[in-house]
Amino acid sequence: MRQPSRPIRPVRLFPLLGVLLLAGCGGGDEPIVEETFAGVEVADAGLSSPRAIVYDAAADVYLVSNVNGNPLEEDENGFISRVSPEGEVLELEWLPAAGESATIDAPKGMAIRGDTLFIADIGCVRIADRETAEIHETRCLDGVTSLNGIDLAEEGSFFISDSGYQLANGAAEPSGTDAIYRLTFRAGVAGGTLAQGVDLNHPQGVAVGSRGIFVATGGGDLLRLTPTGERTPIISDPNQSFEGVVFVAGGGFAYSSSADSSVRLVDGTGAVSVLVDGIDAPGDLGYDPVRNRVLIPLENENRLLFVDL
Repeated sequence: MRQPSRPIRPVRLFPLLGVLLLAGCGGGDEPIVEETFAGVEVADAGLSSPRAIVYDAAADVYLVSNVNGNPLEEDENGFISRVSPEGEVLELEWLPAAGESATIDAPKGMAIRGDTLFIADIGCVRIADRETAEIHETRCLDGVTSLNGIDLAEEGSFFISDSGYQLANGAAEPSGTDAIYRLTFRAGVAGGTLAQGVDLNHPQGVAVGSRGIFVATGGGDLLRLTPTGERTPIISDPNQSFEGVVFVAGGGFAYSSSADSSVRLVDGTGAVSVLVDGIDAPGDLGYDPVRNRVLIPLENENRLLFVDL
């Protein structure tokens, strides 16, 4: 049984070393510029396989999805935590709220529209009140197996990825359902499939902004999609496994890779810097525009990094 939530304050500041390279250059003669980034670490706080972070601007807090078990298993023990920008865990198991009969299995990507929180959870989207922490609706989608990333477009629709995995004999195996959906969750406007097929290469994190629809894939592709589903590869490296992508101020973006244990930043000019490396399984990234900060969940280490740009 879950214990009542209580404030936890395992916070420390940490220095991060970044290496700045010129985008598109791969030779060994370019100057290397070292930069130090400041940030906050949250560790030993009771988090359990934190997968994604979203900034709740109205409350000025971070919401963290905790898989708390197998990411493909319907085990009814996932939860969402509320964490302050200073790193204090305000409520470890904020959602589902104490006494709430609704459950979450393995929450991953999240997005907020108005006072409503949308949570990707295996084959369903949980819809909750961001103030009361009550799940008031669950929308399950036909033909999906592993909903993962989710982001909100300016016009109010959601782009959601199905990573194309399923659970078989306790292990993950490809399901062939790889897809990106555009959904509205509004009466009378259903939305539909933006892109589908195994050539999407297990789509995971999704970011929507002025530069287009970006999708990070487990097969090492970072894709840009148009509103009609045409794809352009931005990065393609079969040795990588991209987990999350998020737009940042100045026209740039950050992306994470579990294969090389890093998070990189590409600024508006195309310059690339390593925000942090040597971390185990960086997940679906968030962004705090007030503090110009990238939010990094570390699923295998049960900790969070908030990196100031």
